[in-house]
Amino acid sequence: MVNSGLHTTLSMKGSIISWLLLAISTISIFYDVAATSASVECLGADQRSLLLELRDSLVFNTSLSTKLVRWGRSASSWSGVTCEDGLVVGLDLSKEWISGGIDRSSSLFRLKFLRSLNLAFNDFNSSAIPSGLANQPIGISQLVLCQIWRADSGRAIAPDQATWRSLKLEKPSLRSLIGDMGELRELYLDGANMSVEGSEWCEALSSSVPKLEVLSMNDCSLSGPIDASLLSLANLSVIRLHLNNLSTTVPSILANFSSLKILSLHECGLQGEFPQKSSRYKHFGALTYHLTNFFSLSGSIPSSMENLSELTYLDLSWNNLIGSLPSYGASRNLTFINLSNNALTGQITSVGWENFLNLEYLELGYNSLEGDIPPTLFTLPCLKHIWLSNNRFSGQLIINPNVSLYGLADLDLGSNLLQGLIPPWIWKLRNLRYLNLSSNIFEDLETPLRNLTSTLKVVDLHSNMLRGNMLPLPSQPAYLDFSSNNITSVIPDNIGDYLSSSTVFFSLSKNNFHGSIPKSICKAAYSIYLEVLDLSHNLLNGTIPDCLMKSSLKVLNLRNNCLSGNIPQNIPTTCALKTLDLSENLLQGHIPLSLANCTTLEILNIGNNQIEGTFPCHFMAISSLRVLILRSNKLHGEIGCAHRPCTWQMLQIIDLSSNDLSGALPTSLLASWEAMKASVDFDQLHYELNLTNSYYQDTVSGTFKGVELELVKILAIFTSIDFSSNRFEGPIPYTLRDLKSLYFLNLSHNAISGSIPPILGNLHQLESLDLSWNLLNGTIPAQLANLDFLSFLNLSNNQLVGSIPDNRHFLTFSESAFERNLGLCGLPLNKSCSVARNRTEEAVDDGNNDDSKKKWFFLGIPLGFVVGFWIFCGPLVFIQSWRFAYYRFWDKVLFRH
Repeated sequence: MVNSGLHTTLSMKGSIISWLLLAISTISIFYDVAATSASVECLGADQRSLLLELRDSLVFNTSLSTKLVRWGRSASSWSGVTCEDGLVVGLDLSKEWISGGIDRSSSLFRLKFLRSLNLAFNDFNSSAIPSGLANQPIGISQLVLCQIWRADSGRAIAPDQATWRSLKLEKPSLRSLIGDMGELRELYLDGANMSVEGSEWCEALSSSVPKLEVLSMNDCSLSGPIDASLLSLANLSVIRLHLNNLSTTVPSILANFSSLKILSLHECGLQGEFPQKSSRYKHFGALTYHLTNFFSLSGSIPSSMENLSELTYLDLSWNNLIGSLPSYGASRNLTFINLSNNALTGQITSVGWENFLNLEYLELGYNSLEGDIPPTLFTLPCLKHIWLSNNRFSGQLIINPNVSLYGLADLDLGSNLLQGLIPPWIWKLRNLRYLNLSSNIFEDLETPLRNLTSTLKVVDLHSNMLRGNMLPLPSQPAYLDFSSNNITSVIPDNIGDYLSSSTVFFSLSKNNFHGSIPKSICKAAYSIYLEVLDLSHNLLNGTIPDCLMKSSLKVLNLRNNCLSGNIPQNIPTTCALKTLDLSENLLQGHIPLSLANCTTLEILNIGNNQIEGTFPCHFMAISSLRVLILRSNKLHGEIGCAHRPCTWQMLQIIDLSSNDLSGALPTSLLASWEAMKASVDFDQLHYELNLTNSYYQDTVSGTFKGVELELVKILAIFTSIDFSSNRFEGPIPYTLRDLKSLYFLNLSHNAISGSIPPILGNLHQLESLDLSWNLLNGTIPAQLANLDFLSFLNLSNNQLVGSIPDNRHFLTFSESAFERNLGLCGLPLNKSCSVARNRTEEAVDDGNNDDSKKKWFFLGIPLGFVVGFWIFCGPLVFIQSWRFAYYRFWDKVLFRH
């Protein structure tokens, strides 16, 4: 299943960012064109010489550069350069893939008339900020050295997914760097490593750059608190200090900046309650208020904030805010509201939503809001993004059919208590791209769906109570999840026509779909887009289409159906599968040798089928394998893979239970499982989709602690070995001692003999140990009492003797864990070890005196049986009249009335 709510935020938020990046890139292009045209007219010869000298001194990637690489080729090739009267006044070298540092003798510092410098998004590899910058002219008004950060998301706007390493501020210090820049208006030092205290950086700014209007020092290792000296910067309109460690309460002095329009302090360690006095906000104008703090701010949202008539942007997400929503009656200019991930309660119908004529973005998810969702919300003229998931909203989604619908693009109402029918007006939203109605109580679609808009990319309806046979299938979907409903239908024959062009994820899991898998599914399977196909937990029959094993799929889950026949053969070397689950079907035949071509497999589950043959040693070539489940099949023979080197160093779960495997336990194989020897990360096993913030969650079923369970989230730390219900024999291998990260070990129902090795006491992470129904003898090692995490133990039905370890931990196990070991005594068994010992000694003494009598007694038993048998049966065999009389006697007994 795919992680909904948080997981299915998916591509739409990513799309918003993508559009913003496109817009920024477009602006940059126009800026470059303008700068180029200016340079053609006014760039002097001496300035061109300095620029060429600067280019030659820098190390940059010529294949990715768009500015430096073109300098000097023609009179119009000076991209990123702004000039006036023949002098360079602006230089933008951002995103130029410059690496290393800038030499202090660089010609950059001889551009004496520079007023704007932008070196953002380059790889300075933690180089020191060059001291020559301190010698720049006093006229410089804009200095951008590091990443530019988005105030609404807290993320740097990077040109791609590369890791951008920033500058260090050591020498010069902040004060010496900006000391002669009295005309500086904008300062961007985001990501520079400063490690300075609040009083130091506040005083340096206040004394050196009195005309500063934009202060952006995100993620600079600044400490707090914010000093009052910062108040002297009266012109500040933008303050961005997020991702620092200010460790203070919400700074009240910020309310005294009369020109402040953007305030971003999220993830700064701010604490305490939100300031409630209205005077705190009397100077705030068109303020973008961004105080995301990740569980720091508490208390309620002050009612005085309702009076901020010019407020346009409000983000108080990821805090501990309580109470109800303010009405914001006067805040009609709000375009952005994000109060998600708090503890807000109450209804939202009291808010005058009809007044929010400029609202574009509303996110209230992950709170405890309840009641109806007001219909006016869906008809606001500018609202494009509604995220209300993970609350307690109930009722039905009903609006006046005569009301005009606007350009809603994203609608997320997942994980609420909404019920009834999914209304038809949702499908009439012609700009809708993202729809999440999952984890509610919707029962059906109100009208049949035809010709859905091509803009709809994501439809997530999983975990409802939908019935019937109608599926909403947009013409070009990217993500479709109808899992965990009550849909009773066959899969449409033309399903491949909908999935072939752009679909990445398609799930019908946990419904009542029946019939065969349509052949048209091959169109989607051969597509380069489809990554996940999940048809598990249905009533599908027939065979598995060969195309599914020859596709570009990353995840194929057909578990728990009625599929029959063989696993498709001739799997190509291009197999890209990471997860293959064919378990709980009626599959027969052998495991195909060509399955070893799927060299990227991490999870392989063919359990609970009727597969025959021997252990698949050819899987040894799959080095990425982490989960192997072959339980409940008809595999036989020994695990004799000594001729093949094992590469399963990442293996963490193996289940071979309920087969007919025999021979000794595979000692060398056990020794090669490195992932069970050392601690690993806590990441879950899942497949990351090529959609923003979404993944496919793998699941595994098995017997854990004696109970059949399904693991919905498989942590990478989880390790398990289950060889139970086979015919393994011989001793428990000593190589088990190295598997110190093993959590579950089940060797029950075999013919394993010998004693329990004390080295099992070294498996300190072990939570479950089942050695029952074997031929184990000897005593229970006292070392097992050292397993502090052991919560399930079963040693029953063996030949163990002696006393059960007298340990408080062992007293927590029930009597059934030790029963049917005739030689065991002590708690929790109701057998005293002293009584058992006395009886044993008496038996030994009597045996010494009467050995010969006992010998003849036991020898006489079979002899007497043989003699008695022939005395009675001999006449019946050799005397015919006796035999007829015997038959007549039983006829009267059996057939009399």
